[in-house]
Amino acid sequence: MAGLEEARLREAMDYMKEADKNTETGWFKKPDWDIAAQYYEKAGRALENGANVLLQNMGQPERAADMYKRASELFMRSMTPDRAAEMMEKSAKAMEPISVDSAIDLYIGACNIYENEDRARYATDTFKRTVSLLVKHRRFDKAIEVLQRLGIVQQGIANKSAYFKTLLSIVIIQLAAGDEVDAGKRFQAFCSIDGFVQSEESAVAQGMLDAFEHRDQEYFNQTAARQHVGFLDNEIARLARSIVISNDLVGGFAPVEPEEPPQHQEVNAPQPPVNQIYQVVPPQQPAVLLGQKDVYRGDPYGSSSANKHEEHHDQGSIHGMPPPYPHDERQEDDWRALTEKPSATSPHQQRPFPGVPPGRSYTQEDGDDEGLL
Repeated sequence: MAGLEEARLREAMDYMKEADKNTETGWFKKPDWDIAAQYYEKAGRALENGANVLLQNMGQPERAADMYKRASELFMRSMTPDRAAEMMEKSAKAMEPISVDSAIDLYIGACNIYENEDRARYATDTFKRTVSLLVKHRRFDKAIEVLQRLGIVQQGIANKSAYFKTLLSIVIIQLAAGDEVDAGKRFQAFCSIDGFVQSEESAVAQGMLDAFEHRDQEYFNQTAARQHVGFLDNEIARLARSIVISNDLVGGFAPVEPEEPPQHQEVNAPQPPVNQIYQVVPPQQPAVLLGQKDVYRGDPYGSSSANKHEEHHDQGSIHGMPPPYPHDERQEDDWRALTEKPSATSPHQQRPFPGVPPGRSYTQEDGDDEGLL
């Protein structure tokens, strides 16, 4: 196999020498670019074959990648940019397991060839493979740059369906990068593009932003599971379904921290019922001595007025029982003497007043004496 690889290299070198001869100038000689391009193309094919041997049969991807890159340069000299970009992409694939950074540079180099040679419409697949590698290794900033370049290409060829998918991919990558604010700004800018607001991609992007605003992980998962997310590239669709809404995102609403209980209060201490918390406790009344005016009740306990005494008896006792005043040390006999009404006496038990005939009512006036006699 080593001999085959060396043979391909010698063949390529011979073609390159013939190509260089046809590019030389002299007093009587002009460069023949057409013949030189043919030799350069043959040299490029020889290097491509040698790189295939190194990669597939000898297991030397790094040397193969270098040979693919040299073949790309020869194809550019032969004025076949599509083949040159193809060789750059093969070189990038060979370098992926060795150096991701080198592979990314080679992929971007292939995209540059398409754009510089006005062949960008044929570079959509190369752009997508570049974005997939960047997203896989979480190079989100570079992935957004490549997607923006791809969007310009899609917009130029009036492919709105693919263009709207690219815009949705940018929003998803921005959310995955943790920059919710910039994702919202980009979405607002995308809404000014004709037809995007009415598209399904716009509805999906709006749903994801709403889920981030309300910190609703379940709603975001439902939005990411929609069919139009599955239509995106595999790495971007996988990224969308793996996003977890964090409370520490830039520009997001901070979570409401639970109030800590005071230090002097036990967290697990039993709390009184609600109806006891708001119960109004009346102030404790001081003890009132017998015969002293009670400022809380408005009348001394030993009042001789019958009507006032009845009012206190009705308000402060039930069925003749004394009210429960804890500081009242009066005896039951004293209480009865104060509260019970005197029993009505019969006429023969009434003591006549001095100077009043028996049976005369002392309430009668003097003018009624004649009627009684």
